[in-house]
Amino acid sequence: MFKKKLGGIIQVGDTDEDTMDTVAAEEPTMPEVQSAPVSEDVWDSDEEKAAKREVQEQSTVIGKAAVITGDLTAKGPITVTGMVQGNIACEDKVCIRGEVVGNIAGKSILVMTGGRIRGNITSVTDLVLQVDASIEGDLVAAQMSLDGNLTGNINCSGDLCLGAKSVVTGDISTKDISTTLGAQINGRVEMKKRG
Repeated sequence: MFKKKLGGIIQVGDTDEDTMDTVAAEEPTMPEVQSAPVSEDVWDSDEEKAAKREVQEQSTVIGKAAVITGDLTAKGPITVTGMVQGNIACEDKVCIRGEVVGNIAGKSILVMTGGRIRGNITSVTDLVLQVDASIEGDLVAAQMSLDGNLTGNINCSGDLCLGAKSVVTGDISTKDISTTLGAQINGRVEMKKRG
């Protein structure tokens, strides 16, 4: 005898004497549900979606195993998870997870945990240095939030925030500074006059 499930009905019947197999009744399977589009896509207008696609198409990603020797220039965002030995000039955001030996200029700069830079950095808007990231070079930006290691001078035209894990070895010139308990400064601090 064997059992076979047909659309919710179990059919019992005879089988050959040689194959006295019993087939277990299968659980009904649910039809696959298509995932809904990402919430931001649902609410974005056609113009916003087109702008996001354009940014993605202009993005440059340097992979973890890649080593680029030479200068890099881009209009769209740049993400470096590998190594760049040369200067980076970008009209958009620059995100560093890997290593850069050279100067970086961009609209906004983010040095993520594990990122290493040996060179000067100039940011039009903000610069963020996360925990366990390091920079050897001078920094220039409108706003800065540092929580990693910096060996170099800081020139911040706006607010500078030093996190608890930050270690700055160099002189600081800023309009306003805030520090969290644990932040270390090995150098002079000059406060710019408010205008």
